[in-house]
This record gives sequence, structure tokens and C-alpha cells, in this order.
Amino acid sequence: MKQIIAIDGPSGVGKSSVSKQLAKALGWTYLDTGATYRAVTLAWLRSDRKVERLADGAWLAGLDIDFREGAVYLNGEDVSQAIRTEEVTAQVSLVSAQSGVRADLTRLQRKIGNLRPCILDGRDIGTVVFPDAFLKVFLTAGEAVRARRRWTQLGGERSGRSFEQVLEDQRVRDRKDASRSLAPLKKADDAWELDTDTYDQDQVAALIEREARRRLGEGSEPGNP
Repeated sequence: MKQIIAIDGPSGVGKSSVSKQLAKALGWTYLDTGATYRAVTLAWLRSDRKVERLADGAWLAGLDIDFREGAVYLNGEDVSQAIRTEEVTAQVSLVSAQSGVRADLTRLQRKIGNLRPCILDGRDIGTVVFPDAFLKVFLTAGEAVRARRRWTQLGGERSGRSFEQVLEDQRVRDRKDASRSLAPLKKADDAWELDTDTYDQDQVAALIEREARRRLGEGSEPGNP
């Protein structure tokens, strides 16, 4: 099996934060696959916004998405902040549901993952991108907990949006992610499910690190942190 840790789950479960912390602890590369879809979404929003554009192989091939020192680059521009706007968030499910986009980005993710030990987080890493990952984790949390985390990330009351609005947006995205015909969000049969309601970020990262080291022959049996 490849030295890949696949961390999947819906929005707001802490995939990115846990993955970054885990990558630092293990000395592995972290690839935020969600950021690749957000980068394409940003490029599309800056274009004519025609859905047909997302099926244009030449247009997709002209997008240079790169990760350097924790930052996300689109055609040489640092877009780490630009891809996190609400406008991008509102459209990323539409963009990621396009077969051409998914095929192109899946190839990119596999290319990076095949070069070195990697931790990838997303919604279909363990089921589609790297079904042969040596460790697959599926993070869960209650919808209210996830929405609260997202609202806090946006700035809470200073964001100009209510918690209820963020919760409803999340419900819409959850439905889209779970019901799309192409690579829907679902838990891999052999994934380890962790409920992040009961653990904080440090504890979740510690649990996954312990299990990874156990499988690599470096540690003991997993247990409570």
C-alpha cells in the first residue's frame, strides 16, 4: 500500500487543521485537495462563468495549481485567501461535480501523492483518489458543531452572516456532496471513523498519528490520547 493517509469527511469536521498538524508531526507532505477545487472555482468565477467552460480541456490544462510553503498558487498568484471567500464556497460544489474537473484534479493529486509520503484530505480520497491508501480516516461531527466551527472561522458576528445562514448553507452543500453521481461523499468500507464531537483537534491528530505509526511499525496500539 502507498504511504498515503486519506482523511475524508464533510465540511466543518476539522480535516484541514488535523491534516496539517499530522503532516508536521510525521514530516510528510500535506495536500489540501479541497484547495485545488477552490482554485479552479476561483478561476472560473474570474472567467465568463459558463458551465461549458468547466468541460473545456484546454482551459483546464491552462490552469497551473501549485502548493509552496503552505500557500496555494494559481497561475503564479498566491490565492490562499481568495479561495476561502463565501463566493467561492457557494460555487465549489457545482464546479467539483463536473467530470472534466474531477478527472483533471484527480490526476494532479495522484501525481503529487505518488512522489512522496502524503496526507490528503477531501471527500473522496479514500474511495476514488487513493483507494489503496495505507490508512483511511473518515471524520464526522454533528451538523450544528460543524456549522459553529465554520461560522467562527468566518469571524462570527463580525462576518455579517448569522449562524443560521451558515448552517443552512452547510446543509445545502452536504446534500449536494452526498447526492452527486460522480464521486459522492461517502465513507470507504475500510476507513476508520472518528467522531470529532468528542475530541479536540490535538486529540484527533494524536489518535491518527498513533495509528499511522502503529501501521508503519513505529508505535503501539491506538487508544485514547
